[in-house]
Amino acid sequence: MWSQKKYRGSAKERVDLCRLYVEYDGDMDSIMESALCAEIDDEPRIRGILQSLIDAQKIPALRAFTHESAQKRRNRKRQVEMEREEAEARQRDMGISSEDSLSALIKRRQQSREQKFSSLMSHLEQKYREVEPKKKGAK
Repeated sequence: MWSQKKYRGSAKERVDLCRLYVEYDGDMDSIMESALCAEIDDEPRIRGILQSLIDAQKIPALRAFTHESAQKRRNRKRQVEMEREEAEARQRDMGISSEDSLSALIKRRQQSREQKFSSLMSHLEQKYREVEPKKKGAK
């Protein structure tokens, strides 16, 4: 079974990072977006892996990577923080916690659908209920 712990630091991760580095011409924004299990806190680790591969001459030193400005790094981190805050705000608005967010959302939607279905069925029952014909009195 695949797991994050086994992937991080593995040879497979190094191969994937090499592929992304070459594919995106050393652009760390694109590499960080595309790398599996990568969060903004992993950037120094990923940068270290790529730099060691450059030092070992296994991948070429590309200008976008070697001359990335500190401002671009700060912008990337700021963007991730803004997205994280927005996601947390949406979770609060929906009334779910991060631990069980998906399961809670699924359960809530299922309950809502059950209520709507039940309401629809009740309405249809009332609308199409057979009305017993009125008996005419004996003359």
